[in-house]
Amino acid sequence: MNIQSYLRLSNKRNKKPNNLFGFFYRYWIGIVLIIILTSLIRQNFISNNFPIDIYNKQALLQQNITENRQLNQGNQHLKLELAAKSDQKLEILESMARQKFGLIKAGEKYYQIRVSEQN
Repeated sequence: MNIQSYLRLSNKRNKKPNNLFGFFYRYWIGIVLIIILTSLIRQNFISNNFPIDIYNKQALLQQNITENRQLNQGNQHLKLELAAKSDQKLEILESMARQKFGLIKAGEKYYQIRVSEQN
């Protein structure tokens, strides 16, 4: 290999790329980061409808919270009604037990009145 052919090969290796490719070659990291940033912005703001979707979900959450509060109040009311009805049923059951079987509560005194037949 002579010197002239060696110089030609080294010139081809050290040859700078053209202007457009050289720009991409020098700033490839920045270009990749810009592409990633634009794709993330597009995904969040255009595809996912970012701020509006958050506000809608917060409004739906508040609506569900108020609905749950109303349902809890209704449940409390129904529990009170059920307790009152079960108390009435217990009173009826207690009176039936007293009448049929002669049962008494603790601490009560039982008086039995006999009716005598007089001839």
